[in-house]
Amino acid sequence: MNYIKHLNKFFEIMQDDERLSAFHISLYIALFNNWNMNHFKNPLMIKRNSLMKAAKIGSLSTYTKCLKELHEFDYLNYKPSCNPLGSQINMYSFATSMYTTKCTAPSTLSDSKSVHLLYINENKQNKQGKEKQIPPTQNEIIDFFKEKKWEESEADKFFFHYQSTDWYAGKSKILDWKASAEKWILNNLNSNSRHGKDKNNHKKSGTPGNLHATTNKNYSDPL
Repeated sequence: MNYIKHLNKFFEIMQDDERLSAFHISLYIALFNNWNMNHFKNPLMIKRNSLMKAAKIGSLSTYTKCLKELHEFDYLNYKPSCNPLGSQINMYSFATSMYTTKCTAPSTLSDSKSVHLLYINENKQNKQGKEKQIPPTQNEIIDFFKEKKWEESEADKFFFHYQSTDWYAGKSKILDWKASAEKWILNNLNSNSRHGKDKNNHKKSGTPGNLHATTNKNYSDPL
C-alpha cells in the first residue's frame, strides 16, 4: 500500500469534507500511524487509552463520537467490542485513483481490497450546484415574493440588501437564498405584528404631518 498516495488523498478529501473537525483528523492520523506500524494489515486491534493519548483527545465522549462518525462517514470500519484486547478497526485504502459509486465496506476486507470515496465528489457537485444559485436574479426573487403574496418592493429590498453584502449573512455565505428570503418575510411579519397596534392608532389619528387647523379661516383679516 502506497502510504504517501493514501495520505495525499486523505488530505485532499479532508479539506473538502466540512463534517470533519480537528478531533476527527487527529484521531484518524493516530489510527493511520497504528496501521502503518502494523504494515497496513486489517483488522487493527485498538486500545482506547493509548489511542486517545496518541490523538491528544482527553474526553471519552469526544473520542467515541469521532470514532463512530469516522465509521459513518466511511473513512474506516469500526467494530466496538468489550474484548480486553481492544476493538477492531478496518482501515480503508485511498491509494488508487478509482472510485466506487459509494464508499461502502466490501464484504471481505483484506489488503487487496480498497474502498474509495465518491461522496466527496458528490458533495462538491452539490455545493457547486448550490453556489450556482447564488446570486439569484432580481426577477427570480420578485417571483418568489409574489408566490408568498408579498409586494415587489419588499423583494427589491431583499435583493439589494444581499447584493450589497455579496450574498453573505454576517460572515457566512448564503447557500440557499430561498431559505433566507423565507426568514426575511418571517421577520417582517413579526415586525408588523409587533407594531400593528401603533399602526391602527396611527390610522385613526389621520395622515402624519397634517396640521389640525380650521379651513374656514379668513386670511384677508390683518394679524
